[in-house]
Amino acid sequence: MTTSRTASYPSSPFVLRPFSEPEIQDVSAREKKRMRAFNAHLSSIRIMSEHVYRRLKGRFPSLKEMGIHDNMTELYKVIEALIVLHNICIDFNDRPEYIWAFDPKDPIRDDEEVPEEVDPDTLGERIVGQTENPQHETDAWLKDRGHEMRQELLDKLFPIENF
Repeated sequence: MTTSRTASYPSSPFVLRPFSEPEIQDVSAREKKRMRAFNAHLSSIRIMSEHVYRRLKGRFPSLKEMGIHDNMTELYKVIEALIVLHNICIDFNDRPEYIWAFDPKDPIRDDEEVPEEVDPDTLGERIVGQTENPQHETDAWLKDRGHEMRQELLDKLFPIENF
């Protein structure tokens, strides 16, 4: 699962970032056009993906209350499984309106008041110690894989010979 996000998130194979202005400034004019076209395309996809995640949280309200996890691999597997279930529900014409706490607009958690039944001490909980990630997944490794993935997508979607 890869999500497209703004430049405020670090590069990784799980997060597709746009090219930054410093990255764009250091290349040829042809490459600049490609990178800017990629960024514009990514921006339009990001808006669509935000709508998809809102619908996913509307169908599975527990996603809004998951809190912080120390096992990122497990977290990605859970979200991928929910995406598969969401797509199955769509294929079978499931009506999410019948789900308790379904909210088609799904306001962002920061804009909502915490419901009385939710313990506010569990929201934004800090994890002490290391997360349970595979040992090879260092910050540098994740950043390199993220840059490689972005470059592969740039080459596939916006071939240099078209610019």
